[in-house]
Amino acid sequence: MDFCCKDAHHVYRWLGTCLLTCMLAFSAHAEDVRVAFVAHEKLPSVEQLVEKTTSLLNVGSELRLLNEPPAAGWQSYSAVVLVGPQALEAWSFNDSPAAVAVFVSRDAVAAYRQQLASALYLEPPLKRQVAMAKSILGHDRPLGVLVQDKSQWKNSGLSAMPLQQSLVTPYFVDQYDNLNRALLDLLKNSHALIGTYDTELYSSTNIKNILITAYRQNKPLIGPSSAYIKAGALATTYSDIDDVAHRLSEILLTGLKEQVWPDADYNPYFKVRYNQQVGRSLNLLLPDADALAAQLAKGEREH
Repeated sequence: MDFCCKDAHHVYRWLGTCLLTCMLAFSAHAEDVRVAFVAHEKLPSVEQLVEKTTSLLNVGSELRLLNEPPAAGWQSYSAVVLVGPQALEAWSFNDSPAAVAVFVSRDAVAAYRQQLASALYLEPPLKRQVAMAKSILGHDRPLGVLVQDKSQWKNSGLSAMPLQQSLVTPYFVDQYDNLNRALLDLLKNSHALIGTYDTELYSSTNIKNILITAYRQNKPLIGPSSAYIKAGALATTYSDIDDVAHRLSEILLTGLKEQVWPDADYNPYFKVRYNQQVGRSLNLLLPDADALAAQLAKGEREH
């Protein structure tokens, strides 16, 4: 055991040295690197992302609007960061530098996957939300996921899990007369509803009905994002501006230095957020949010 611990310590120290070496080597040429952040409008969150990311990389950057292209052309930049779905959908990939999309959903990225150098999905992976729900409610509790159809379930990242072992069951809305019948069936057989990042299913029209129906049966909604916590969801994992800047700086460092861009993926840096009032109404003792986030992140790294 002592040998293994020493060995692991040397490995971590070596990895840290390699990362520092990469950063130093990249910094030596950083004055030649310019990154354009492209958005449809200047929002405080976008300006914060630009500031935090470029300070981590120590490179030149510029926030430009879609309708204000640079006089020298986009090729004057080493890379472009497309911020939000509007920038992604309106972007012309012809004769442009490597493009990385952020604040975009996995579904939005799918149509442009071949043209993007990389992307960071906006939503948390469903597998992470399930792991959080199990940590809060217990690993022996059956959980239900409401999805539009089987194709959406196939793309969720959970379809390969054995249902009996995972105790996670999908309920397909298109197999019922309406959304409410599917929801009632799910709640009858599950201890919680795991929300998916589906703006049609979890629309402003549907969310009130979903929450009221769930809490009438003392069943919480987990997720699908931080925006739903105020509405009445119990808990979610989410990535804030610091988390996005952290991962985006890593993507840009790898791509610009190595010319090998990481695959589009979920953000490995995240936090846990609760609606404490909902937790109290359901008589749930919620674990410390920071400790739970660290536990979930460790589990993901180990698998």
